[in-house]
Amino acid sequence: MMFQDVVIVIPAYEPDDRLLELLKNIRDKENQMFDIILVDDGSGADFAPLFAIAQSNYACHLQRHADNKGKGRALKTAISYILDNFPNAKGIVTIDSDGQHTYEDMMKCLAEFLQHPDSLVLGVRTFEKSVPLRSKFGNLLTRDVLGAMTGMNVSDTQTGLRVIPMSWLPKLLTVEGERYEFEMNMLLEAKEDNILICEVGIATIYLDENQSSHFDAIRDSIRIYKVFFKYIFSALFSFLVDIVAFTILISLFNGLSFSAVTLASILARAISSVVNFTLNHKVVFKRGQSNSAIKYFTLVVVQIVLSSLLVTVLGNALTTLPISLVKILVDGTLFFVSYFVQKHLIFSGGENEG
Repeated sequence: MMFQDVVIVIPAYEPDDRLLELLKNIRDKENQMFDIILVDDGSGADFAPLFAIAQSNYACHLQRHADNKGKGRALKTAISYILDNFPNAKGIVTIDSDGQHTYEDMMKCLAEFLQHPDSLVLGVRTFEKSVPLRSKFGNLLTRDVLGAMTGMNVSDTQTGLRVIPMSWLPKLLTVEGERYEFEMNMLLEAKEDNILICEVGIATIYLDENQSSHFDAIRDSIRIYKVFFKYIFSALFSFLVDIVAFTILISLFNGLSFSAVTLASILARAISSVVNFTLNHKVVFKRGQSNSAIKYFTLVVVQIVLSSLLVTVLGNALTTLPISLVKILVDGTLFFVSYFVQKHLIFSGGENEG
Protein backbone atom coordinates (compact mmCIF):
# COMPACT_ATOMS: atom_id res chain seq x y z
CA MET A 1 0.00 0.00 0.00
CA MET A 2 1.18 3.50 -0.88
CA PHE A 3 0.24 6.92 0.44
CA GLN A 4 -1.76 7.64 -2.71
CA ASP A 5 -4.06 4.74 -1.87
CA VAL A 6 -5.58 6.94 0.85
CA VAL A 7 -8.15 9.62 -0.03
CA ILE A 8 -8.11 12.94 1.83
CA VAL A 9 -11.46 14.17 3.23
CA ILE A 10 -11.93 17.79 4.32
CA PRO A 11 -15.31 18.83 5.76
CA ALA A 12 -15.69 22.61 5.67
CA TYR A 13 -18.28 25.07 6.93
CA GLU A 14 -17.70 28.76 6.22
CA PRO A 15 -13.92 28.29 5.82
CA ASP A 16 -11.36 31.06 5.36
CA ASP A 17 -8.05 31.28 3.53
CA ARG A 18 -6.53 28.71 5.84
CA LEU A 19 -8.32 26.05 3.80
CA LEU A 20 -6.57 27.23 0.65
CA GLU A 21 -3.25 27.35 2.50
CA LEU A 22 -3.72 23.73 3.54
CA LEU A 23 -4.57 22.66 -0.01
CA LYS A 24 -1.62 24.58 -1.43
CA ASN A 25 0.69 22.96 1.07
CA ILE A 26 -0.53 19.50 0.11
CA ARG A 27 -0.28 20.09 -3.63
CA ASP A 28 3.10 21.85 -3.45
CA LYS A 29 4.63 18.89 -1.67
CA GLU A 30 2.77 16.01 -3.27
CA ASN A 31 1.48 17.46 -6.57
CA GLN A 32 -1.49 15.30 -7.66
CA MET A 33 -0.66 12.22 -5.59
CA PHE A 34 -3.74 12.47 -3.36
CA ASP A 35 -7.37 12.58 -4.31
CA ILE A 36 -9.07 15.19 -2.13
CA ILE A 37 -12.78 15.20 -1.29
CA LEU A 38 -13.90 18.63 -0.09
CA VAL A 39 -17.38 18.90 1.42
CA ASP A 40 -19.05 22.31 1.53
CA ASP A 41 -21.42 21.86 4.45
CA GLY A 42 -23.92 24.56 3.49
CA SER A 43 -21.56 27.52 3.71
CA GLY A 44 -23.69 29.67 1.41
CA ALA A 45 -23.14 31.89 -1.60
CA ASP A 46 -20.57 34.14 0.11
CA PHE A 47 -18.14 31.24 0.27
CA ALA A 48 -18.73 29.91 -3.24
CA PRO A 49 -15.67 31.72 -4.72
CA LEU A 50 -13.36 30.11 -2.18
CA PHE A 51 -14.69 26.63 -2.94
CA ALA A 52 -14.39 27.36 -6.66
CA ILE A 53 -10.70 28.14 -6.19
CA ALA A 54 -10.23 24.94 -4.19
CA GLN A 55 -11.87 22.96 -6.97
CA SER A 56 -10.09 24.57 -9.92
CA ASN A 57 -6.63 25.28 -8.50
CA TYR A 58 -6.19 22.25 -6.26
CA ALA A 59 -8.19 19.56 -8.09
CA CYS A 60 -10.62 18.89 -5.25
CA HIS A 61 -13.69 16.73 -5.73
CA LEU A 62 -16.32 19.11 -4.37
CA GLN A 63 -19.46 17.84 -2.66
CA ARG A 64 -22.10 20.33 -1.49
CA HIS A 65 -24.88 20.47 1.07
CA ALA A 66 -27.64 22.98 0.37
CA ASP A 67 -27.69 23.90 4.06
CA ASN A 68 -25.58 23.17 7.12
CA LYS A 69 -26.05 19.56 8.20
CA GLY A 70 -23.11 19.13 10.56
CA LYS A 71 -19.64 17.64 10.52
CA GLY A 72 -20.88 14.08 10.96
CA ARG A 73 -23.14 14.31 7.92
CA ALA A 74 -20.36 15.98 5.90
CA LEU A 75 -18.04 13.06 6.69
CA LYS A 76 -20.76 10.57 5.75
CA THR A 77 -21.34 12.39 2.46
CA ALA A 78 -17.64 12.07 1.67
CA ILE A 79 -17.61 8.41 2.70
CA SER A 80 -20.54 7.61 0.41
CA TYR A 81 -18.84 9.42 -2.47
CA ILE A 82 -15.59 7.52 -1.91
CA LEU A 83 -17.30 4.13 -1.73
CA ASP A 84 -18.99 4.86 -5.07
CA ASN A 85 -16.06 6.47 -6.88
CA PHE A 86 -12.85 5.13 -5.29
CA PRO A 87 -13.56 1.44 -4.63
CA ASN A 88 -9.85 0.56 -4.77
CA ALA A 89 -8.80 3.01 -2.06
CA LYS A 90 -7.31 1.52 1.09
CA GLY A 91 -8.54 4.18 3.47
CA ILE A 92 -9.32 7.84 4.07
CA VAL A 93 -7.69 10.56 6.13
CA THR A 94 -9.97 13.24 7.58
CA ILE A 95 -8.46 16.64 8.24
CA ASP A 96 -10.02 19.89 9.46
CA SER A 97 -10.19 22.99 7.29
CA ASP A 98 -9.38 25.59 9.96
CA GLY A 99 -5.60 25.26 10.09
CA GLN A 100 -5.39 23.03 13.17
CA HIS A 101 -3.79 20.20 11.23
CA THR A 102 -0.62 20.37 9.16
CA TYR A 103 0.55 18.44 6.14
CA GLU A 104 3.46 17.08 8.17
CA ASP A 105 1.18 15.69 10.87
CA MET A 106 -1.11 14.18 8.26
CA MET A 107 1.84 12.32 6.76
CA LYS A 108 2.90 11.07 10.20
CA CYS A 109 -0.55 9.58 10.66
CA LEU A 110 -0.46 8.02 7.21
CA ALA A 111 2.93 6.46 7.96
CA GLU A 112 1.39 4.85 11.06
CA PHE A 113 -1.54 3.64 8.97
CA LEU A 114 0.83 1.92 6.53
CA GLN A 115 2.12 -0.08 9.49
CA HIS A 116 -1.41 -0.85 10.80
CA PRO A 117 -3.71 -0.80 7.74
CA ASP A 118 -6.73 -2.21 9.59
CA SER A 119 -6.56 0.27 12.45
CA LEU A 120 -8.09 3.64 13.26
CA VAL A 121 -5.23 6.14 13.51
CA LEU A 122 -5.77 9.28 15.59
CA GLY A 123 -3.60 12.37 15.47
CA VAL A 124 -3.63 13.34 19.15
CA ARG A 125 -2.76 16.68 20.70
CA THR A 126 -1.28 17.54 24.08
CA PHE A 127 -3.35 19.94 26.17
CA GLU A 128 -0.90 22.34 27.75
CA LYS A 129 -1.43 25.72 29.42
CA SER A 130 -1.49 27.53 26.07
CA VAL A 131 -4.60 25.63 24.93
CA PRO A 132 -7.87 27.65 25.17
CA LEU A 133 -9.70 26.74 28.37
CA ARG A 134 -12.95 25.62 26.72
CA SER A 135 -11.08 23.31 24.34
CA LYS A 136 -8.84 21.87 27.05
CA PHE A 137 -11.62 21.34 29.59
CA GLY A 138 -14.04 19.83 27.08
CA ASN A 139 -11.55 17.38 25.63
CA LEU A 140 -10.09 16.22 28.94
CA LEU A 141 -13.56 15.79 30.44
CA THR A 142 -14.74 13.76 27.45
CA ARG A 143 -11.58 11.64 27.59
CA ASP A 144 -12.09 10.85 31.28
CA VAL A 145 -15.81 10.12 30.88
CA LEU A 146 -15.11 7.81 27.94
CA GLY A 147 -12.49 5.98 29.98
CA ALA A 148 -14.75 5.62 33.01
CA MET A 149 -17.73 4.38 31.03
CA THR A 150 -16.05 2.09 28.51
CA GLY A 151 -12.50 1.45 29.69
CA MET A 152 -11.12 2.99 26.49
CA ASN A 153 -7.83 4.87 26.77
CA VAL A 154 -7.98 7.62 24.14
CA SER A 155 -5.81 10.71 24.62
CA ASP A 156 -7.72 13.06 22.31
CA THR A 157 -11.37 12.14 21.75
CA GLN A 158 -12.20 15.18 19.63
CA THR A 159 -9.36 15.15 17.12
CA GLY A 160 -10.45 15.61 13.53
CA LEU A 161 -7.24 14.14 12.10
CA ARG A 162 -8.02 10.46 11.63
CA VAL A 163 -7.03 7.72 9.19
CA ILE A 164 -9.79 5.17 8.67
CA PRO A 165 -9.53 1.82 6.84
CA MET A 166 -11.66 1.40 3.73
CA SER A 167 -13.19 -1.84 4.98
CA TRP A 168 -14.76 0.01 7.92
CA LEU A 169 -16.39 2.82 5.92
CA PRO A 170 -19.72 1.06 5.17
CA LYS A 171 -20.20 0.46 8.90
CA LEU A 172 -19.54 4.12 9.70
CA LEU A 173 -22.44 5.15 7.49
CA THR A 174 -24.73 3.42 10.00
CA VAL A 175 -23.23 5.10 13.08
CA GLU A 176 -25.53 7.61 14.78
CA GLY A 177 -24.63 11.31 14.79
CA GLU A 178 -24.85 14.14 12.29
CA ARG A 179 -22.63 16.70 13.99
CA TYR A 180 -19.60 16.59 16.28
CA GLU A 181 -20.99 13.65 18.25
CA PHE A 182 -20.33 11.43 15.22
CA GLU A 183 -16.60 11.49 16.00
CA MET A 184 -17.25 10.30 19.56
CA ASN A 185 -19.64 7.61 18.36
CA MET A 186 -16.95 6.48 15.91
CA LEU A 187 -14.68 5.70 18.86
CA LEU A 188 -17.44 3.71 20.56
CA GLU A 189 -18.02 1.81 17.33
CA ALA A 190 -14.29 1.04 17.12
CA LYS A 191 -14.50 -0.64 20.52
CA GLU A 192 -17.62 -2.57 19.52
CA ASP A 193 -15.98 -3.76 16.28
CA ASN A 194 -12.59 -4.55 17.87
CA ILE A 195 -10.82 -1.98 15.74
CA LEU A 196 -7.32 -1.23 16.99
CA ILE A 197 -6.82 2.47 17.78
CA CYS A 198 -3.32 3.83 17.14
CA GLU A 199 -2.28 7.26 18.37
CA VAL A 200 0.24 9.61 16.78
CA GLY A 201 1.36 12.77 18.55
CA ILE A 202 0.74 15.94 16.53
CA ALA A 203 1.20 19.67 16.99
CA THR A 204 -1.39 21.46 19.12
CA ILE A 205 -2.54 24.44 17.06
CA TYR A 206 -5.29 26.83 18.16
CA LEU A 207 -5.49 30.03 16.15
CA ASP A 208 -7.17 33.14 17.60
CA GLU A 209 -8.16 31.25 20.76
CA ASN A 210 -10.03 28.81 18.50
CA GLN A 211 -12.62 31.48 17.67
CA SER A 212 -13.10 30.04 14.18
CA SER A 213 -14.51 26.81 15.61
CA HIS A 214 -18.21 26.20 14.94
CA PHE A 215 -18.47 23.96 18.01
CA ASP A 216 -21.42 25.05 20.16
CA ALA A 217 -20.33 24.47 23.75
CA ILE A 218 -23.85 23.71 24.98
CA ARG A 219 -25.72 22.04 22.13
CA ASP A 220 -22.81 20.00 20.79
CA SER A 221 -21.70 18.95 24.29
CA ILE A 222 -25.21 17.66 24.99
CA ARG A 223 -25.11 15.64 21.77
CA ILE A 224 -21.70 14.19 22.66
CA TYR A 225 -22.60 13.27 26.24
CA LYS A 226 -26.08 12.01 25.40
CA VAL A 227 -24.87 8.46 24.94
CA PHE A 228 -23.19 8.54 28.36
CA PHE A 229 -26.34 9.86 30.04
CA LYS A 230 -28.28 7.02 28.43
CA TYR A 231 -25.67 4.54 29.62
CA ILE A 232 -25.93 5.75 33.24
CA PHE A 233 -29.73 5.62 33.09
CA SER A 234 -29.59 2.09 31.67
CA ALA A 235 -27.29 0.91 34.47
CA LEU A 236 -29.33 2.50 37.27
CA PHE A 237 -32.66 1.34 35.87
CA SER A 238 -31.40 -2.23 35.45
CA PHE A 239 -29.98 -2.21 38.98
CA LEU A 240 -33.37 -1.09 40.30
CA VAL A 241 -35.12 -3.85 38.34
CA ASP A 242 -32.70 -6.40 39.81
CA ILE A 243 -33.26 -5.29 43.43
CA VAL A 244 -37.06 -5.11 43.11
CA ALA A 245 -37.24 -8.51 41.42
CA PHE A 246 -34.95 -10.08 44.04
CA THR A 247 -36.97 -8.60 46.93
CA ILE A 248 -40.22 -9.97 45.54
CA LEU A 249 -38.78 -13.39 44.77
CA ILE A 250 -36.99 -13.89 48.10
CA SER A 251 -40.21 -13.02 49.95
CA LEU A 252 -42.06 -15.64 47.90
CA PHE A 253 -39.40 -18.27 48.65
CA ASN A 254 -39.58 -17.31 52.36
CA GLY A 255 -36.04 -18.26 53.32
CA LEU A 256 -32.37 -17.28 53.32
CA SER A 257 -30.87 -20.62 52.40
CA PHE A 258 -28.20 -20.63 49.73
CA SER A 259 -30.56 -22.35 47.29
CA ALA A 260 -33.33 -19.77 47.88
CA VAL A 261 -30.97 -16.81 47.52
CA THR A 262 -29.34 -18.37 44.46
CA LEU A 263 -32.63 -19.02 42.71
CA ALA A 264 -33.91 -15.53 43.50
CA SER A 265 -30.60 -14.02 42.31
CA ILE A 266 -30.64 -16.01 39.08
CA LEU A 267 -34.19 -15.06 38.21
CA ALA A 268 -33.74 -11.41 39.20
CA ARG A 269 -30.46 -11.09 37.33
CA ALA A 270 -31.89 -12.82 34.28
CA ILE A 271 -34.64 -10.21 34.14
CA SER A 272 -32.36 -7.22 34.79
CA SER A 273 -29.64 -8.47 32.42
CA VAL A 274 -32.05 -8.77 29.53
CA VAL A 275 -33.32 -5.27 30.33
CA ASN A 276 -29.77 -3.86 30.55
CA PHE A 277 -28.46 -5.56 27.42
CA THR A 278 -31.52 -4.57 25.41
CA LEU A 279 -31.31 -0.95 26.56
CA ASN A 280 -27.59 -0.73 25.79
CA HIS A 281 -27.89 -2.18 22.31
CA LYS A 282 -31.23 -0.75 21.21
CA VAL A 283 -31.38 2.59 23.03
CA VAL A 284 -27.91 3.58 24.24
CA PHE A 285 -25.71 2.47 21.34
CA LYS A 286 -28.45 1.51 18.86
CA ARG A 287 -26.64 -1.54 17.58
CA GLY A 288 -27.75 -5.08 16.97
CA GLN A 289 -26.62 -7.89 19.24
CA SER A 290 -23.10 -9.08 18.55
CA ASN A 291 -20.48 -11.40 20.00
CA SER A 292 -20.29 -9.04 22.98
CA ALA A 293 -23.48 -10.76 24.20
CA ILE A 294 -21.56 -13.96 24.92
CA LYS A 295 -18.94 -12.13 26.97
CA TYR A 296 -21.57 -10.05 28.73
CA PHE A 297 -23.70 -12.97 29.88
CA THR A 298 -20.65 -15.01 30.88
CA LEU A 299 -19.73 -12.24 33.27
CA VAL A 300 -23.34 -12.14 34.49
CA VAL A 301 -23.21 -15.83 35.45
CA VAL A 302 -20.05 -15.28 37.49
CA GLN A 303 -21.65 -12.30 39.23
CA ILE A 304 -24.76 -14.31 40.07
CA VAL A 305 -22.72 -17.03 41.79
CA LEU A 306 -20.66 -14.54 43.80
CA SER A 307 -23.71 -12.45 44.66
CA SER A 308 -25.69 -15.48 45.83
CA LEU A 309 -22.87 -16.76 48.00
CA LEU A 310 -22.12 -13.40 49.63
CA VAL A 311 -25.78 -12.48 50.16
CA THR A 312 -26.43 -15.86 51.79
CA VAL A 313 -23.45 -15.60 54.14
CA LEU A 314 -23.96 -11.94 55.06
CA GLY A 315 -27.75 -12.23 55.19
CA ASN A 316 -27.54 -14.95 57.82
CA ALA A 317 -24.73 -13.20 59.71
CA LEU A 318 -26.28 -9.72 59.71
CA THR A 319 -29.81 -10.62 60.68
CA THR A 320 -30.63 -7.06 61.78
CA LEU A 321 -30.29 -5.78 58.21
CA PRO A 322 -33.05 -6.23 55.61
CA ILE A 323 -32.03 -8.74 52.99
CA SER A 324 -32.63 -6.15 50.26
CA LEU A 325 -30.04 -3.84 51.86
CA VAL A 326 -27.54 -6.69 52.03
CA LYS A 327 -28.21 -7.35 48.35
CA ILE A 328 -27.62 -3.68 47.49
CA LEU A 329 -24.31 -3.60 49.40
CA VAL A 330 -23.06 -6.83 47.83
CA ASP A 331 -24.07 -5.99 44.27
CA GLY A 332 -22.81 -2.43 44.62
CA THR A 333 -19.38 -3.82 45.47
CA LEU A 334 -19.55 -6.36 42.66
CA PHE A 335 -20.42 -3.55 40.24
CA PHE A 336 -16.95 -2.05 40.66
CA VAL A 337 -15.30 -5.46 40.45
CA SER A 338 -17.27 -6.13 37.27
CA TYR A 339 -16.19 -2.81 35.81
CA PHE A 340 -12.52 -3.64 36.43
CA VAL A 341 -12.91 -7.05 34.80
CA GLN A 342 -14.68 -5.60 31.77
CA LYS A 343 -12.09 -2.86 31.36
CA HIS A 344 -8.91 -4.90 31.79
CA LEU A 345 -9.69 -8.55 31.11
CA ILE A 346 -12.76 -9.11 28.95
CA PHE A 347 -13.67 -6.24 26.64
CA SER A 348 -10.29 -5.47 25.11
CA GLY A 349 -11.65 -4.31 21.74
CA GLY A 350 -10.72 -0.80 20.67
CA GLU A 351 -7.58 -0.57 22.79
CA ASN A 352 -5.02 1.85 21.52
CA GLU A 353 -1.35 1.91 20.78
CA GLY A 354 0.62 5.05 21.51
